[in-house]
Amino acid sequence: MATDGTGTPSWLQGIATSFKTQTATWLVAFMIGIVSLFSGHITESVKFALNRADLRTKQYEELAIETSQHIFSAELITELIENNWTTKTTLTDLVTGYNTSITTLRKKEFVYAVWIQKYWDKEQSAKFDAFMESLREFDKAIHPLNDEFEKVNITGEQQKVDPQRAKEALKLLQPAATKLRERGRSLLVSLS
Repeated sequence: MATDGTGTPSWLQGIATSFKTQTATWLVAFMIGIVSLFSGHITESVKFALNRADLRTKQYEELAIETSQHIFSAELITELIENNWTTKTTLTDLVTGYNTSITTLRKKEFVYAVWIQKYWDKEQSAKFDAFMESLREFDKAIHPLNDEFEKVNITGEQQKVDPQRAKEALKLLQPAATKLRERGRSLLVSLS
């Protein structure tokens, strides 16, 4: 029987060498398989993160524009009422702008809520809910003047909103407008 000089039979030496080679081959193949398996997962994770960032930016921009527009409309209507600039000419565009902005936000309220829950977190979701609460508070505060707006804007019974009614409404409108602005800013800053 042939030996390798250490007393190990050569056929056993051949089996050991063959086993080492095959083990190394299988190990390399296994490692390549693992890397391939996870590289797809890693690639998908990177794609998802990039898509998420892109969607967050797009959705933030839309929400920011709509929020800013509504806050501007609410502040403008408050300012016009404070200064008794409530003629038909000023009220027509103002009321239309306000109604458009609140309708847009309210129609998309649940869409925005889902976006925030999906792409941000609970803190931002709570801030969005607080902002929408402020939006509804302001809207509720402006509603007592609807009949006054109608008298000026539609029927022409009055030249301007009754100053006493405006003064009463401002007690609720001014703090509601301030809260709306603060919560809107807090929401948008937290999302950015």
